[in-house]
Amino acid sequence: MRVLYLNPFSQEVSGPDESLRTLLAQLVPLGVEPHVVLPASGPQVVRYEALGARVHFEPLAALRRDISLAAAAYPAQLLRSAWSIAALARRLRADLVHTNMEVLLEGGLAARALRLPHVLHYRGNTLDRPKLVFDALTRTWTALSDRIFCISGATAEVFRKRGLGRRVEVLYNPIDLARFSPGPAAPEVRASLGARSGELLIGTVGRIHPRKDLETFVLSAVEVARALPAARFVIVGEAEAPVELAYREQLQALIHRVGLDERILLAGARRDVPDVMRALDLFVLTSRHEGFGRVVAEAMGAARPIVVTDEGALPELVERGKYGLCAPAADPGAFALRALELLREPARGWALGQRAREGAAQFDAGSVAGRVWDRYRALVLKRTGPPTAPAR
Repeated sequence: MRVLYLNPFSQEVSGPDESLRTLLAQLVPLGVEPHVVLPASGPQVVRYEALGARVHFEPLAALRRDISLAAAAYPAQLLRSAWSIAALARRLRADLVHTNMEVLLEGGLAARALRLPHVLHYRGNTLDRPKLVFDALTRTWTALSDRIFCISGATAEVFRKRGLGRRVEVLYNPIDLARFSPGPAAPEVRASLGARSGELLIGTVGRIHPRKDLETFVLSAVEVARALPAARFVIVGEAEAPVELAYREQLQALIHRVGLDERILLAGARRDVPDVMRALDLFVLTSRHEGFGRVVAEAMGAARPIVVTDEGALPELVERGKYGLCAPAADPGAFALRALELLREPARGWALGQRAREGAAQFDAGSVAGRVWDRYRALVLKRTGPPTAPAR
């Protein structure tokens, strides 16, 4: 079965790319011939190719949030992009189009023009405002898609509360649980993250972006550091876009202002995230309106004690206390209190981590891919007849 995947970017650190690559690693052995469309070259290209995917470059037109001349040109850009995607799909004799993020509409338009099934992966956050804009967007996404995969129940609610849930299915992001299996922390990894022998290591992983609310992580670290002199902190993640680069400078200034230059490390991007997770004594995520929180699922797979924001999809993943503790959004004191509860009672943290590992089974990549494969087959058989055999 030939599937055309559309992805809006190719960044060094990208949750949508990571999730799609994990999915493709399972779908290819089942019979999917993946063709990935990107707007330009980037670090993800070789990673897709390593899975056996062919990568194509087309001028994709991502939805814009601003009011500018570039935004005014969006309709024309979208039509050109849809034309290009339709031509590519026709040339490849694609059986199905899968748009990997809701900011791209051309996949749905091209699929409708060619009478091909279209799957939309909704990876947005849970903040569906302005309301009128999302009322229009959800109707558009639904009209252009035969199936909409939402990465959590919280994001599915964006559609369901508008009466548009008929084609919506909750599909958690897949995790390779074998890679994130629990194990001893490597001393050299802990040292590279800023922790010496006998010190506690509290960390977070993700893009350096304002929505991650890393100020709350830093300010909570002030209180934890005051109570536990052996505590060290690490922020693992990259800043690439201008807004992220500016945000990283703000964080560095805040870290200096609160006097934690020697205790908080901005470690940049890491390709050894499973080892990073195993190195942490506590994983914390302070994100706002998170649509899923892939790093939480990864921390659960590694059996880490976890504290997350009681907002968005995060309490859904940890089941509010069953697999991890929750703290109110933007409340450094509450995050510090939850962190200290687990750090001062290691047995409690260990037990929480063991339950989290069991709960991570719901993210198993093989199971998630099996569901996707079943949906693909049903859609292809319904709309176009038997799928095209992979090229030999």
